[in-house]
Amino acid sequence: MIRLLCALVFLPALLLQTEQSGVSVITSVRATSTTDSTTIRIRAARTLTAFQKPERTIDGFVVRIPSATIYPDALDSSVIKPPLGCRVERVRDILVLRFVCSTTDTMTIARDGQRDVVCTIRPLPKRRSEPESTMPAKTAGKWSLDVIVIDAGHGGQDAGAEGVNGVFEKDVTLAIAKKLRDLFKENMPSTKVVMTRDSDVFIELFRRTQIANEAGGKLFISIHCNSMPTKPNPAHGCETYILRPGRNDDAARVASRENSSVKFEKSSSRYQGMTEDQIIIATMAQRSFVRLSESFASTIQREVKSTTPLADRGMSQAGFFVLVGASMPNVLVETGFLSNTNDAEYLASAAGQTALARSLSVAVKLYAATYQRSMSH
Repeated sequence: MIRLLCALVFLPALLLQTEQSGVSVITSVRATSTTDSTTIRIRAARTLTAFQKPERTIDGFVVRIPSATIYPDALDSSVIKPPLGCRVERVRDILVLRFVCSTTDTMTIARDGQRDVVCTIRPLPKRRSEPESTMPAKTAGKWSLDVIVIDAGHGGQDAGAEGVNGVFEKDVTLAIAKKLRDLFKENMPSTKVVMTRDSDVFIELFRRTQIANEAGGKLFISIHCNSMPTKPNPAHGCETYILRPGRNDDAARVASRENSSVKFEKSSSRYQGMTEDQIIIATMAQRSFVRLSESFASTIQREVKSTTPLADRGMSQAGFFVLVGASMPNVLVETGFLSNTNDAEYLASAAGQTALARSLSVAVKLYAATYQRSMSH
């Protein structure tokens, strides 16, 4: 299996332009190994202003460098070839370096001068009293579903869709999100719950997954309401999306409507050129989580169908900006249609919001078992 993804290739003139605009250019990524560690040196053309601490994935670690790009052929053969199998991607303005290593390895990162950062991979120390075969079970705890991030769509000046009954999407999503948070606190007390917003404020789309990543989220749930251009409309029901280029016009319509929230941001330049090809690149960056995202989306649909009167519209895929950059399994739930009289009435009611929150809560508990099994293999 080829582990290397094609790096983005930029002309020297463009590299000079990016440096002048404050974007760091990585010129070299090399690795050296000893009997007990591997050191990866990442070097920039000029001062490297920022980097994020490594994040665990299923098969290794991710290192993110904001406002950065990479020079052609910067990856040395020492990091391209196994066991590291480094691959590079660029999501929005963030350079993403992915390294393959054992699930029992640790990674640290530190600055070395103005232009270099050094990542060090070491095996997790073994306890002398334990046989080697017990180690995976002892380290499996770090994969527990300990942080769940709930994203209430829209907010503040971004009201989202308006229902035929006058209710706003931003209010419905926040009400469901709060009820879901309370259910998690009651039924999963050892799990940390992070809200991207817990009041009527607007949070930029890119910032929502940024919040999730910074919190060490293991699951990202973005809650929304659907709507058709004409009201009232017979279209009805719940559907759950994962991040991939849309397969049909309806999925593209939903993504376009939700992505239009960028007009409320101070600057939408980071989304310019977010073409289908770039959505594909973003999807590849999340490929470790696709199977889990699909599993969770399907579980949500089953639970909503069995516990609410909302119709099951199934799982779909589309290029939602709010899911781009999430370093964890993630879904976007279109709970129902505010453009439909029956759906809008249900979504605006406390009973309907509570039932949806319960459905999502049960779906998470069912998904958690799948998640734990996947992380232990």
